[in-house]
This record gives sequence, C-alpha cells and structure tokens, in this order.
Amino acid sequence: MCQCGLWHRCGLKLPDRSRAAEALTGTPPLLRWCRPARSRGREDGGPQRVPRASRLVRRWWPRRGRVSSETSTSGSSFGRLGGRERGPRIQEPPTPFQPTWGRGRPGPTAAGGTMVTEQEVEAIGRTLVDTRQPLQARFRALFTLRGLGGPGAIAWISRAFGDDSALLKHELAYCLGQMQDSRAIPVLVDVLRDARQEPMVRHEAGEALGAIGNPEVLDVLKQYCTDPVIEVAETCQLAVRRLEWLQEHSREPAVAAGPYLSVDPAPPAEEQDVGRLREVLLDEARPLFDRYRAMFALRDAGGEEAALALAEGLRCGSALFRHEIGYVLGQLQHEAAVPQLAATLAQRAESPMVRHECAEALGAIARPSCLAALRAHAADPERVVRESCEVALDMYEYETGPAFQYADGLEQLHAPS
Repeated sequence: MCQCGLWHRCGLKLPDRSRAAEALTGTPPLLRWCRPARSRGREDGGPQRVPRASRLVRRWWPRRGRVSSETSTSGSSFGRLGGRERGPRIQEPPTPFQPTWGRGRPGPTAAGGTMVTEQEVEAIGRTLVDTRQPLQARFRALFTLRGLGGPGAIAWISRAFGDDSALLKHELAYCLGQMQDSRAIPVLVDVLRDARQEPMVRHEAGEALGAIGNPEVLDVLKQYCTDPVIEVAETCQLAVRRLEWLQEHSREPAVAAGPYLSVDPAPPAEEQDVGRLREVLLDEARPLFDRYRAMFALRDAGGEEAALALAEGLRCGSALFRHEIGYVLGQLQHEAAVPQLAATLAQRAESPMVRHECAEALGAIARPSCLAALRAHAADPERVVRESCEVALDMYEYETGPAFQYADGLEQLHAPS
C-alpha cells in the first residue's frame, strides 16, 4: 500500500491508484509523490493498518514535493502544512490542490480542478464560527480552512477566538501556526498577551508563533518566558530556542523530510538509538528543548519500542511535556501506547490539557480498545476533556470508515440536501 498525493491513504494497487488520482483531479498521475507506507510495528514484522490524515488532519499530511531551504512567510500552501525540520520547508509541485492566493489568481483549487471561490471560503468560515453547529463539524471546517490557506481563511480562523470553547481556540492557534503565514502573527500575539484566555490557548498561541518561524516575534516571546502560568512560560522558552536554532542553522544544506509534516516545537535529535533517546527523554535535569528533540526523534523512529519509551514520558513532571507526549503518541498511532493513554485520560487529578491530548491520541489510534476509553469520558465534568472525547469519537469514526478525507468542508457545501 502506498500513500499518494491525495489527502488520504487510498489503498489501491499502483495502476488503479494512478487512474483514480487522474479521474479525481483531472491531472496526470501523481505516482512521483507516492511512497511506501511506514510499518507500525506489528509483532510478525508485517505492515499494520495505515494511518490516515489526522490529529485531526493536523498530524499526518502526505509527504509530497521536495525539500527547500527557502523560508517564506507569506501565503499558505498545502506543502506548508508540514515541514518536519524547522529550517527547510516542503515546496509543492503545482497541483490542483495548491492554494494560489497572493499570486494574482482567484483562489485555491479543490479536487477535480474546481476553483474555490471567496464565497465558498466564507461559507466554511461561517460554519466554523457558528456556535449552533456540532463541535465536530466546526473542527472539520477549521481544518478545511487550514488546508485552503490565504488571508480569507486566516481572517475566519482569527474571528473564532471569541468562542467560549478552550478546545476549539486551542486548535485555532495550532492551525494558524501550522499554516506558517506571517499574517497570522498579530492575532496570535494578542491571544498570547490576553490573560483572560485559558492557559492551553495561550500556550498554543506561543507555540504557533514559534512554528511560523519569523524572528520578529522573538522579543514578544522572551517577554513571556517568565509568565506566571508555567505552561505558557515553558512554551515560550521552547519557541525562543526553536527560533534561535533556526537562525543558527540557516546556512546549513537542506535535509530530507521525515515521515511527519507537522511543524514541531523542536527538530528531532540526530541520535537514532532508541535506548539513548529514551534516556534523554526521561532525564528531567536536561533542558526541555533537548528532551523535545529526543521525543520527536523517537516518533520518527517508530515501532513498539519507541512508542513504549514515549509512553513513559506520561509520568514526567511537566504538564506541558506530558501533553506533548500525548500529541506525539497520537501521531505515531501505535496500539502499544493505548493502555498508558487510557490510564492518563482516566486520571481526574491530571491536567485537563494532558487528558485532552490523550483523548485525541486515542481517537487517532482508532482501535476498539480506544473506543471504550473515549465513551467512558464522553460526559466528563471537565469541559475540555468532554469535548476532546466528542471530537475524538468523530475522528475514530473517520479512521475506521470509508470517508475520503477528514477536512470535508468543501464536500459538505456541495452535498445534496
């Protein structure tokens, strides 16, 4: 099975996939963008079920294009939804999916080569900000806007920060960071500065500022490195260190992209030995940035041993660190981590930010054992946990169902009533 340039794991044999891609997009076959799916550590050594686009689509965008050291901070593109390393960026070949705003074109295009109009972007944006809509529908609209990019999408995402759902606002900030568009900096700075916002929202705004990669935010981030909210302070320290790392390595040659295209708070460590990476990960005397680098290197290594090493991090002292462990285990999608994730979700004394991330990870892993844990906390008294389970159950349904893609905002617009 291969991962093709469309937004899903098609599972078709090579010739069939080529014809399917051409039929859906109206373009020549996309075989040059396909790659073998990574094994997820089945005991007999064979390949396991292949993950599809998630965290809720945020975790696994298909690896396409080529790596470039160019660091653009203007309009968004689908390639920009990734970028494993903090310096080199993924540059997309022209495809029917690639947004074109900012280059004298009407707008982005969807599957089948249809141009996406400003009116369609507005309709998706209205779904995002409509509090009467189910939360899962608003999430799907959000990730559709993230994929489309451009000033219109940024404006609608920014507008939703007036919502009362901390979970949704946290995801808004995440998406703005992953889009790596400098036009999102002002609203993210405002959210970081707003002490009325929930800590998990302010934390995500700080992380997003680091993800965008523009050094102009260094001074703002440094101001909040001593914030009284420890999760915000640690996030800003990591973001500052990431931007400094970018500057230190700006002249180095581009490196090959890894299997995940999320823009991470730290680049993966160069070390590849799982045992040594585990030691760094769990050593709380080491700088947090170094431990994060070990974390992402373990994620990229994959397999059961790496998943179990990462799961041990759920017992570490920093809530921010534990929350990131949950996120990474959701990316890895290895069933070996399900017991630890479920146990952490069940701990009422645990930070809601950590429990929420464990819930989303279980939705992404999407095994029957995950379903029971999510249903058990679907009525949790903590709102962010309850809402995370609601969204994770929707993610579980997507992962185990026939849907073409999670970010289906455009499809919903044109679905028969």
